Amino acid sequence: MFKFKNRKKKALNTIDENTTIKVPRLAESTTNVSIESSSAGSEENIPASQEHTQRFLSQHSAILAATLGRTQSSSRNIPNLSRQPNNFFELVLIRAGVQLDQGDSLVLACDHVSIVSKLREIFMSASSYTDKLETFKTGLNAAMAPKSKLVQKLLTGCTVDAAGEEQIYQSQNSMFMNFLMIDFLRDACVEVLLNKIEEVATADRVLTGRAAISMPLLPLMLTQLRYLTVSHKVQIYSRIEGVFNRATKTAKLDIIANAELILDASMHDEFVELLNINYSNTEDLFHMTTVHTLSNLSLSDRTQAKLRLRILEFATSGNCSDTTLPHLVRLLLNILKMDTDDSVRDLIGSLREIFNWRHTIKSGKNSATEDNRKSQLELFGFLELGLIRSKRFYQACQRSAGVLPADAFTSFDMIVLLLLIKVNEDNSLYIENILRRRIKLEHFTVSILEEVKLHYRHILEQHISTLMNILHDFMREKNRTVSDFARSSYSILFRIFDSIQKNILKKLLELTCDKSSPHLTTMALELLRELQRKSTKDVQNCAALLIPMLDRISDLTLTQTRVAMDLLCHVAFPDPKLPACGQLQEQVDMVVKKQLINSTDIIKRQGIIGCVQLIDAMARIENDAVEHNDSQTSVENVDSLPDGRGKMAANLIIRTESSIANSAESLALFYEELATVFNQRYDETSACDLDHHFIAWACDIVTIRFQTSFVTEDIPETIKGIKLEYQMNINELDDSNVNTESDVLSIGINISKLVLSPKAKACDSIYVLAPLFNCVRVLYKHRHHDSLENINALLGCAIVLPTFFEADNYLAIFDNFATDQQKDILSIYFHTVNWMRVSISAFASQRDPPTRRRVLARLGELIRIEQRIKPLLARAPSDFVAPPYQFLTNAKHSAMNQKRQGAKAAARLNATATEPDLTGNQTTIADFTIKVGPCKSIKTKIDFEQMYGPREKYRPMEVEIIMLLVEQKFVLNHQLEKDQVGEFLGLLELRFLLEDMVLKLEAAVLGQQDSSDADSFRLHLAKPEDFICDLLPCLLEVNKHLITLAEAIDKELTRVNHVYSNLDLFKEQFNYVKTCFGLCIRLFALYFAWSEWGDKSQAELLHKSLYKLHPKEQWKRYEQKTVPQLATLTFEYFLKYEKSVLSLSTAVQLHRLLCSLLKVGSLEIDASQPRFQQAEDSRTLCGKLLRRKWFHYSATLDKGGQCNIYLDELVKGFLKKSTSESQSELLSELVKQCSILNTKDKALNSFPNFKKANFPLLFRGLCEVLIHSLSGQIGVDSRGDKLKLWESTVDLFNGLLSIVQLVEQPRNFGLFLKHSLLFLKLLLQHGMTALESIVRDDPERLTRFLHELQKVTRFLHQLCCHSKSIKNTAIISYIPSLRETIETLVFRVKALLAANNCHSAFHMGNMINRDLHGDSIITPVGSFVGEENSDEEIPADDTSVDETVLGDVMAITTTSVSTRPSDGSRSKSSSRSKCF
Repeated sequence: MFKFKNRKKKALNTIDENTTIKVPRLAESTTNVSIESSSAGSEENIPASQEHTQRFLSQHSAILAATLGRTQSSSRNIPNLSRQPNNFFELVLIRAGVQLDQGDSLVLACDHVSIVSKLREIFMSASSYTDKLETFKTGLNAAMAPKSKLVQKLLTGCTVDAAGEEQIYQSQNSMFMNFLMIDFLRDACVEVLLNKIEEVATADRVLTGRAAISMPLLPLMLTQLRYLTVSHKVQIYSRIEGVFNRATKTAKLDIIANAELILDASMHDEFVELLNINYSNTEDLFHMTTVHTLSNLSLSDRTQAKLRLRILEFATSGNCSDTTLPHLVRLLLNILKMDTDDSVRDLIGSLREIFNWRHTIKSGKNSATEDNRKSQLELFGFLELGLIRSKRFYQACQRSAGVLPADAFTSFDMIVLLLLIKVNEDNSLYIENILRRRIKLEHFTVSILEEVKLHYRHILEQHISTLMNILHDFMREKNRTVSDFARSSYSILFRIFDSIQKNILKKLLELTCDKSSPHLTTMALELLRELQRKSTKDVQNCAALLIPMLDRISDLTLTQTRVAMDLLCHVAFPDPKLPACGQLQEQVDMVVKKQLINSTDIIKRQGIIGCVQLIDAMARIENDAVEHNDSQTSVENVDSLPDGRGKMAANLIIRTESSIANSAESLALFYEELATVFNQRYDETSACDLDHHFIAWACDIVTIRFQTSFVTEDIPETIKGIKLEYQMNINELDDSNVNTESDVLSIGINISKLVLSPKAKACDSIYVLAPLFNCVRVLYKHRHHDSLENINALLGCAIVLPTFFEADNYLAIFDNFATDQQKDILSIYFHTVNWMRVSISAFASQRDPPTRRRVLARLGELIRIEQRIKPLLARAPSDFVAPPYQFLTNAKHSAMNQKRQGAKAAARLNATATEPDLTGNQTTIADFTIKVGPCKSIKTKIDFEQMYGPREKYRPMEVEIIMLLVEQKFVLNHQLEKDQVGEFLGLLELRFLLEDMVLKLEAAVLGQQDSSDADSFRLHLAKPEDFICDLLPCLLEVNKHLITLAEAIDKELTRVNHVYSNLDLFKEQFNYVKTCFGLCIRLFALYFAWSEWGDKSQAELLHKSLYKLHPKEQWKRYEQKTVPQLATLTFEYFLKYEKSVLSLSTAVQLHRLLCSLLKVGSLEIDASQPRFQQAEDSRTLCGKLLRRKWFHYSATLDKGGQCNIYLDELVKGFLKKSTSESQSELLSELVKQCSILNTKDKALNSFPNFKKANFPLLFRGLCEVLIHSLSGQIGVDSRGDKLKLWESTVDLFNGLLSIVQLVEQPRNFGLFLKHSLLFLKLLLQHGMTALESIVRDDPERLTRFLHELQKVTRFLHQLCCHSKSIKNTAIISYIPSLRETIETLVFRVKALLAANNCHSAFHMGNMINRDLHGDSIITPVGSFVGEENSDEEIPADDTSVDETVLGDVMAITTTSVSTRPSDGSRSKSSSRSKCF
């Protein structure tokens, strides 16, 4: 700011009598007296002994008086002076126009240039020039003394008050700078300044100036040196070095802070070395002041390297604060000035080490303070600037992210990838591919976002839009692993950031409207429903956003409609404590009512589903913990219900039933859906319980309907020529029903009559039987707190069935029935099985012993009936279709699909059991004998791998069936004794339960479900987390059974001396033992493969699941261990079961289980756990399993398509991450043995399951692991021998080449060519630098390498020639890409040799076209030319190479145009083979 001059007349300044001489004010016209003339006239009168300064004052007293007089005048041309100058130094300043005592700064009468000119003129015009300089120096020395009043004024800025100017302004330049601008004063001033710097720096305390606002003197003094860094660099550094060594701690920091200004760039390295010597402790060295200074110094490569090590030491010492870290990183980024590959690689390694170490140590701390946010944004701001400024750094970070090992990819790398996209959006697709590939390979899971949230919450919030775009693309990915990652990520981000919740909902709603991908729509709807359940309040606040989804309902499938209506209804009618969305309520109610009255079948079904969800949402209003005695509650009709949402739900039930009363399938669907939604469990925080008045009313209504329609006491009769009777009544009076009337025990379920003679009403249809009973039992459980005592007579009551089924010759009798009768009989027994399944499931969770006995007895009968139905289906009419058990999809459409499948299955079954077709009712004993005889062979053909055939479509068991495994005794018999029935589980029962649990787990964990049951609504699909939690107590029982089965297997193996082909191992009972053992292993493998184990909400369940698998006496000790420790113990526990595995499918399941445990153990970082050793044990296990000979349950060698799938999985597990040494040993072993494969039906000795037909599985695994290991090692920092990696790889390829030549398998040829092409591309991109480094040092080694490589390329040439001659299009398609790659390699090698003056060692010539046996291929020139020029005959190049493996797009130059003459003929000097 400028100040305007005060034009008022100034008062006279007082004069201190002790320091000045009082002189009367002279007139303004007094002439100036020069210094020179005054001194000349009086100098000789002064004694020589008088001190120089005193002599000066005596000589000039008159002049001073005149001058002082002038200072009191009003003229502004002469500066005011309030006192007499004490020395020549002050006099010179005054004569130059400087006011010494005006405020805290010197006041100049003119600008700095004029001041310098006046100073120069004063000295140049003075006599005794040398003496005057000394006198000036002495005065300057005194003025620069710490106690002087002038020292701070000399070193700080001046005030310029020039005559004739309207404004006074403050100058930043000091008076001392003016001295330095005069060449003959400069050295003297520098000497004085350096002396004073030393004095001040070594003082005991911080010395400050004597002014109103005092300032430390040392920084002011050091600042004056900034203009002398070039001219006096040696002198300044030598003095500063000495001063620094003796300076105080504060003074050292002042020197460091000004080092960039006062030291020449050539001295910066020496200064850093000085700092290293003085600060041996890194914490002292990296003071914030030092860090700022070091960031601005120009340092050499060597100094930067030393500094990097000190930074790394400090950052990982635990003493580096979050505030200091950003500036340390900024200091590290100075390495980018070197701009070399090595320096950038070192920088990336240091950054990763720093961040990973800090977050490993501070994993439990999450600072959300403003300081933490500021430092985090500052830190990554510096990184972003580094990525912007250095292209090499950007590319190196991009490559590093692509080649990092799986266990090295951390949350820091995730943030870096987001930064890379922000810096250059053009590379976003490439970076997305890096993430996509890593997710597919399961290098990281959604837990990485939890880590990012913990460590980089603020920077993630800044880049959340970039991440959202990536996840939006991943949601559209067909690969389930990638889409599941995006889905889980959305869920996590929804909980983390409130600010983006609406954006997430909008993006998901956008995906639900995507008609191109039904799978994507389903996933988006399920995610929306999941968010609504886990974050009810947040979604409720955005309820209005969901209204447009109603317009999309008509385009959804029935399964999607269920999910969408579940979401919409529970948002429209939420917990009464939450605000309801009235607009959404009206819209939903209107839509479902319109759907119900629609005549279109699919829309009416949508209306049924919507009504059920609406009923459930309306009726859930109970949120208190009071237990109601519902058994005493009775509601006569709907009008008796209290007003509210419960009554609205009841009215909606009546409206729905009346709308669908004419359709049995619609009623069945309605009851099935109603039972399922009422049976769902909700967290107390996410939903309320059902209204108890509503439950009482609904329970009474459905009970009466079931009893009226399906319970009978009539005497059975013969209908349509089929005699009926009551069968399988296991009810009896015992302690549980002693008060029951005896006539209740005589009731039966009228299945046969309803099938053979159906009633007119839809509600009495046999299709409604199982769904309605399912609804009855769910309502009874709600009403009576999980007790079904009031309806337990239905469990063991009789069933009306045909009489012949229990006869020994039932197959012969069945054959004598007409086709329609056979269909009816099969329908009866399918409905019987479905009824038994639903009733067993209903009572499986009842704990009272009599009920449990009846459940087990009924389960045994169910298994027996299912087994007796199998041979009936083999004789059934080809057009028979099992009656439907689920009614969501169109029954007619599903029936047609089943017919098409059933016809094929029946044809296969009938082909295996060809028997005479005896028709008519004229049956003799001989006929019965003929028919019964072959039945035994059919009965004994038990499929131990697949329990049900393609035509056996039964109703799935409910999830409650798993309770039969809890606290139930087990016996190793597949046929239970009479006294064991109802008391024990046998092998048949155990297999049945395990099969059912496995199917449910596959659907819940892997999403694998029977196509005909894909749309059914099951609890284990609706809420998999509840099903997994319920499985835990069952798993403990399964673990006990696993131990029992393993002991039985080990005992039998010992008896047969571990001869796996012994026929005793293939007996029926032992086959059941093997099957149950395999199912137990498969169950554990699926359980631990659940993708949600990474969610922290499941951590407690995972911990409990792991430690409870061990003996009970160890639970207390294991309970204190961490998840990684327990995973290690569980891994070792299951590893010991390898010796009990007797089937290939079980071997694969054991491998999957161990891999899942490895993955679970890696969810938390624990360096104490031997993860590498466990991975090695897993590979060793796969090796052992591959070297065993596997047999089918029928005692034949295992083979076929499924066998090859299992072997392929074991091969991948065996070769995964294997070292080059182990690969070399394996190849040597195979080269010795593989020639035996050329003999028919001969297998490898070391791998007895591999014959010539499936040997490509093993060969493909070898090729893939070779390329993967090579691409993984390319990105690793290798300071040593770079060529060694490529030499070992070429040796391995020659091993593969030997196998290809020994075993002529067409598939092997294609595999070898494909992976050789990948290798050559990697060599061109990454290996040429290794060749350049060795060409001069060891040319013989380079020659050997090229000779070994030449063996591969020559065989590839022969292979291409041979394939082209026999027109093998699979290999021909690779020729164009291979040709370009080899040509580029040839010319690159030639250029390399020429650059090193070795071009004479390189020779190119034509290669003779030969086939694989070395015989020449003679191709007519004319036909060849036509073939060469016909591009249409050559398929497109192979584009399956993953771009993230090969890195950036390779610029492969080709000379195909330049080397080809214009007339189309080939040049004689061309080095290209004609086949290329």
